[in-house]
Amino acid sequence: MCPVACLLALVAYFYALDGLYIPHIGDEAPYIEIARLTGESGDWLPLSTGPELDNTKPPLLFWVGILSTKMAGTFSLFWLRLPVVMATLLTAAVVYTVARRLSSDPSVGLIAGLSFLGFHSSFQYGRPFLTNLPETLFLFASFSLVLVAREGRLGLGRWGLVGLLLGAACLVKSFALVGPAGLAYAAYGWRRAHGDRRSFWTRTVPGILLASGVALSCFGLWPLFDPAPSAILQHFVLGENVSKLGGDGYLRGLFVGPYPLHRLWLGPFANAGLLAIPVVFVVVRSLRDRSRLSGEEKGLWLYVLAFLAVYSIPSQRQENYLLPVMPALAILLAMRWRDVQTGWLRAFCVPGALVAVALVFVVANARAEVLPPGGYHAWQIGVPVVTALGWLVVMFRPTVARVGFHALVFATLFSLACATAPFESELGRFDPERVKRLEGRVVYVPESFIRRHERHRFLLPGATVEGYDPLDTKRVSQLLESGQIVVMHRSLSDNATGPFRVLGRRLDLRSRLTPDEIGRVVFGGELDLLVRQELIVRRFSNERFRERR
Repeated sequence: MCPVACLLALVAYFYALDGLYIPHIGDEAPYIEIARLTGESGDWLPLSTGPELDNTKPPLLFWVGILSTKMAGTFSLFWLRLPVVMATLLTAAVVYTVARRLSSDPSVGLIAGLSFLGFHSSFQYGRPFLTNLPETLFLFASFSLVLVAREGRLGLGRWGLVGLLLGAACLVKSFALVGPAGLAYAAYGWRRAHGDRRSFWTRTVPGILLASGVALSCFGLWPLFDPAPSAILQHFVLGENVSKLGGDGYLRGLFVGPYPLHRLWLGPFANAGLLAIPVVFVVVRSLRDRSRLSGEEKGLWLYVLAFLAVYSIPSQRQENYLLPVMPALAILLAMRWRDVQTGWLRAFCVPGALVAVALVFVVANARAEVLPPGGYHAWQIGVPVVTALGWLVVMFRPTVARVGFHALVFATLFSLACATAPFESELGRFDPERVKRLEGRVVYVPESFIRRHERHRFLLPGATVEGYDPLDTKRVSQLLESGQIVVMHRSLSDNATGPFRVLGRRLDLRSRLTPDEIGRVVFGGELDLLVRQELIVRRFSNERFRERR
């Protein structure tokens, strides 16, 4: 089943890669804007940003996005995201290589690579135009060089390569990555030295210092060549990094508030998604058998713990900060895969079965109540149904789950794309003829997250897109009264009323639903909470409104 799982993984990762409704986070929109504006400026540095957004990100990801779209000759979501997907697949290849080397078993390598690709965090952050998976690739590749070194002996040349990889991670994300990575190198080096202080200080410490120095030098190229290094110091070094090392209510925030410690330490399970219970299994078995773990397994756990320890210090503790440890957890899971008992295998299948059944309900309700006939193709309905049945079969025949589990994980991820497919088609797009009439015109788009209106440039090519706060009723009234072209959201049952002319209409999917809203959508069929109309409207003049009436 591994070849089938590999094929399904590729389908899940590449299908609808240019879509608006792939799993993503709000940061993608401002990242896209920075890449677009910088590319249009013709200068590599400084990075160009729109209003209310500072130049606060290292440049490597944006340079890659600019090169990718320029080589393709089109600024599209597909070409922006393609390098990120390739970085994700390359990370899976590194995971496969390391796992195979540690176990001398190709099947263990395949399970490790597939587990990494099956993690929710890999799928959510490893496809959109975001920094997280390139960062994960470089960080884990650097640690892998340390992990697989024979007898822990790394020459200065190998440590220099470790530093270059770590430096690439810093140029993608932050110089602060030297902290958790350096701690991981040191912890594993100390374990390999078996408490021999002289060996540790003479062999490991100089290498870590060299790697850290190379990494920080790579990062230093950014302020060195940027025309505004003071802005980098002010907005990125101090604003984005140092400011998170304390602040009012720091001690209280360790236990309550939006970023408590337990959120971070439970982060690997949230990141695992459909593989959360397998990760629980790995933790339980590793704790129980800790005295019998191999040196490499202990090294992988030290890598995980190093990131947990360092990221417990800042006041902002988010599970996505732990994405770099997910490759290590994938390898640890693969090395224990043959030890999974029947009871655990049944438990592994529960999250996937629940998600697949929920998607079947959503597709059935959308097909019956929202979409016109033919909104779904037959295969787009069939994939979630077959996937749900597959999960139910392996729950009752858990021996099959050992070989079919990962294939069903990717079938479930693909089912999610099938459920949203009609909204990526013409139903979720404005009429091309009407869009053409808006070329060169200013269109105001509601945005609940900074720079989110940037995504509408792919829906309204040729138009000048600006954002507005939909909760600012005074601003909305001013835009409408002044005759501006405005995008507005309405429930499925509402229509634009009053002196408005509808210039375009499409179906839109809401994001960031609460758990209660998700339950009401899936089991209560309240699709108004998920699907809404998006209208492009313009106010009639008073004279034309009277004539219209």
